[in-house]
Amino acid sequence: MYLDFFGLHRHPFRITPEDDFIYMSQQHSRAYVYMSSAIWSSEGFVVISGEIGSGKTTLLKKTVRNLEGNLKLLNISYTNLESRDLFALILRKAGIEVTEDTKVAMLFQITEYLEKMAAAGTPVILAIDEAQNLTRENLEDIRMLTGMESMGGPSMRVILLGQPELRQAITAIPQLAQRVKLFFHLEGLSQAETAEYIDYRLLVSGHGGNRLFDDETVREIHDISGGIPRLINKLCDGMLMCAYSEDRPFIDPYDLKSIRTELLGEEPDLAQRKKPAPRSQTIPRDNIPTLGAESSPMTDRQWRTVAGSLERIADALERIESRLAVRDSETS
Repeated sequence: MYLDFFGLHRHPFRITPEDDFIYMSQQHSRAYVYMSSAIWSSEGFVVISGEIGSGKTTLLKKTVRNLEGNLKLLNISYTNLESRDLFALILRKAGIEVTEDTKVAMLFQITEYLEKMAAAGTPVILAIDEAQNLTRENLEDIRMLTGMESMGGPSMRVILLGQPELRQAITAIPQLAQRVKLFFHLEGLSQAETAEYIDYRLLVSGHGGNRLFDDETVREIHDISGGIPRLINKLCDGMLMCAYSEDRPFIDPYDLKSIRTELLGEEPDLAQRKKPAPRSQTIPRDNIPTLGAESSPMTDRQWRTVAGSLERIADALERIESRLAVRDSETS
């Protein structure tokens, strides 16, 4: 909706991972180097953890896109697996037909495959995203696979990415934890990095004008998001939509107070406790609809939030309808 309005040729704040948009902070650069080292090291086994939306999947996409040389990558992103499903998925990724779906038979097939690749001098890398969903049995199977030795060391190199509980699950299996060469955890971006991240994504999207998000706005975005890139994207996207709907070429930091509940799914009173109450609204309290006779009355704090949201939504819809009407008249 707002791309032409702000002179952009790509959407700057999608929440889906796009590796050509990735902002390489110092910690993301380190994680990228660790993942690359796991690919080319004969004892490569790296675990990258981080909160939801911290950039793990985007880093993996960048790593995969930049792969060069003689190697075989087995990239798995679906991890709600039963016991033998992991072996079946590994074989499928390797391009091998499962001849017998028992776990023992599939293990022999994987062993033969790894021996063949080792003899050809081709490293095999198993990369698993969302690995926190793996069962303990899945993790034990990965430990067994990494324990298979060839002339050049372990037959399979491993990159596991997942949420913070992944690290806890691995350290709960000492035999597996000892095989991990590096553990690395992605934290949220700092406030300065958040500003650079926002400006970078706008630059990649084609924005060449004045800075859209000033220091005050960035500070608010960082406080709310904790520096998590996906949450930053949601907040910035919402603020650009607000500016577009009101036909203004600048970002108003007040928008964060009125849209954070809708964007982040917070309870209205929670959002109000975290931030100062919004400015007074013009919608009469008596005009706010109730949910029924059994509904408990809203507090003043909840009423202010609902009233502010309704007024902003109504105003935005009116502006968008007016703009569409003008556009239709120009094209007719």
